[in-house]
Amino acid sequence: MKIESLEYIDHASGWRLEKTDFDRLTLLVGASGVGKSRILQVVLHLSQIADPHPFLLHWPKGVEWSIRFSISSGRVCEWAGRFETKKKDKDSFNIEFERLTINDSPVVDRDLEGIRFHGKETVKLSRRESVLDLLKEEEEIREIKNEFSKILFDDSGLNEGLLNFIGYGWRSSIIFDPKKEATLDNIRNSNEGIKSKLYRTYANRLPIFNSVREVLVEIFPYIQDIRVVLHEMNIPDFMFDGFSKKGQEMIKGVDKYIIRIQIKEIGVTDWIGEERISSGMLKTLLHIAELYLCADHSLILIDEFENSLGVNCIDEMTSTMLAPERNLQFILTSHHPYIINNIGPEYWKVVTRKGSVVTTRDAAALGIGRSKHEAFIQLINREEYSEGVTA
Repeated sequence: MKIESLEYIDHASGWRLEKTDFDRLTLLVGASGVGKSRILQVVLHLSQIADPHPFLLHWPKGVEWSIRFSISSGRVCEWAGRFETKKKDKDSFNIEFERLTINDSPVVDRDLEGIRFHGKETVKLSRRESVLDLLKEEEEIREIKNEFSKILFDDSGLNEGLLNFIGYGWRSSIIFDPKKEATLDNIRNSNEGIKSKLYRTYANRLPIFNSVREVLVEIFPYIQDIRVVLHEMNIPDFMFDGFSKKGQEMIKGVDKYIIRIQIKEIGVTDWIGEERISSGMLKTLLHIAELYLCADHSLILIDEFENSLGVNCIDEMTSTMLAPERNLQFILTSHHPYIINNIGPEYWKVVTRKGSVVTTRDAAALGIGRSKHEAFIQLINREEYSEGVTA
């Protein structure tokens, strides 16, 4: 999916994101604390509402949103809604209204009285769940819901635990059939984590694994080879007691594995295990793999881009991001001068906050020039960038 614009209000806290437009690549810049990371979290929150998962128990409270986005088929959708601020039962918050249009034509309209699909009243359905989930058996709704599963999140941290979560969707790298053969399309369109996908390309000897390896070797010339290995694990079922009942039923009794990446360096005899690979190199590899193995039309969110990558691979990553073949969208945050100075100002959104209201503006709207160096100097001298937060 490609987000065109987004508005969001958290009525419980008073936090508000004014309408923000997004391009194919958007770099959110601004002072610390203005709300750059929270904008990414808003997108993730909406993906959880649209595509809830039994392993994750997070009920929205008092949030209101309006998002306009295009989907793989080229259709443009607008989805808006609001959850109540005070819950009427102990389990969750109800949805007070919801609206969905496709190519400006009304498809779903919801209020306290019920849900109308193409103007016809539906049977009484749960008020706690979005129409994108409740009506997912309808083909046009299912297509939209599936787009939200293409939202991928990287907060610059490597998950060293047993469970590998990317965004708010389940992305387990330890629970799957390791013997299953897979095509590239199957891998890209699966809900598995990136390490799972990378393992499948390696195990099935797909040419795309060599493409990922070649890019990494170009960035780190002392690397000779990469391999991905699998270890079976004995994980007690009680470790999953915190999951929902449905989640526990899905996970208990299933064979569990952990995937580890190994590299071979020139002049070094032994393979180097993942625990000894530098965090920067490992993050770079996973980013590259994500770019090659995510589904077409994916939306990739990267928080603090500078913490995800070393400066020696920024250029390679940004050029790959802008390549047209996959039709991907990226929303990044950064406050690092090198990152900002190496991404054109036409992709910047300068984020400021007044009290609880967050606003974004194009660089051009602030009179910032198009030359990268000139634009960066102008940016750091702007009060909106240096101060960012006002009462």
